[in-house]
Amino acid sequence: MFSEIDYEVIAKESLKSYSIIYEELVYLGKSDNVTFQVNTFDEGLKYLIKIHISTNSIKTKNVIESELIWLEALARESNLVIPTPVRNLKEELITEISTINNEEKINMTLYNWVNGEVLNREPTKNETTSLALLMAALHKHSIQWNIPEDFKRPIYDSDNLYTSLSQLKELLNLELITREDFAIIEESVRKISNVIESQKSSQNSWGIIHSDLHESNYVFYNDSSRPIDFSNCGHGFYLFDIAETFMHLSIENRKIFISTYSNVHLLQENYIEVLEAFFIWSIVRTFAFHTLNPDEHKSLSENFPSIIQNYFIKYLREENFLLS
Repeated sequence: MFSEIDYEVIAKESLKSYSIIYEELVYLGKSDNVTFQVNTFDEGLKYLIKIHISTNSIKTKNVIESELIWLEALARESNLVIPTPVRNLKEELITEISTINNEEKINMTLYNWVNGEVLNREPTKNETTSLALLMAALHKHSIQWNIPEDFKRPIYDSDNLYTSLSQLKELLNLELITREDFAIIEESVRKISNVIESQKSSQNSWGIIHSDLHESNYVFYNDSSRPIDFSNCGHGFYLFDIAETFMHLSIENRKIFISTYSNVHLLQENYIEVLEAFFIWSIVRTFAFHTLNPDEHKSLSENFPSIIQNYFIKYLREENFLLS
């Protein structure tokens, strides 16, 4: 197990592959990636380093590279401010670095830093409008973009939903949720799977999505929203992208978001029904992700009963909850 100092050594070694003169590295955190902010002697020029430590299959080299290919396309073909990848001296998107003991190689990527502030509160009306326009712009690009043949990213479909359910079952095995509550989750997942299978994967409904645009993955700069951390981007329904963001918005802001987004991107007639199904899917996916961290188990156990009551049971009873 590497320490923060070990990762800093790896980060400094990787920067030798770039034409960058840096002043200091600032450790940001560790999850699927270890991240550092790279400060240069020019106060306005910063970078982000990602050291890819996850052994998850979606983090293989060709999958990571596909994420960066989309980011490069967004940088070329849209007006969005995004974490644009920086190619190394060999013009490669990914730099392979040997570990300290030289036993394995680690993938490392570098991005231009996106200036802005993370909101530690509910967005205002204007901020929500900006966020909706941001998502509409991402989807507009996705609709028009010709995906390369060797593009490899996760697919958010029924299989992905059931994978999350399997991960979530760990809470049942650890007796952190009741069998009754897990049965409700299973029934909800079956119903959501039917909704997923009934959707038409048309150009206007399905494409490359961010899939994780919550309050920690967008920043605001001069009242304009900017997306960051595309590490979970993949193939999915545009409504699933919205549902993920809705998990972190109030009902009033969800209404503002839908009103703004629909002026740019036409929504299907039964969008509320589908959004509510995908909203529950987003909860399953989010809680499943947190089961991987034992430090989160106590919080998950405490929160699940109210989540079951407020969302899953209402969903199974076909009581609208997303916009009312």
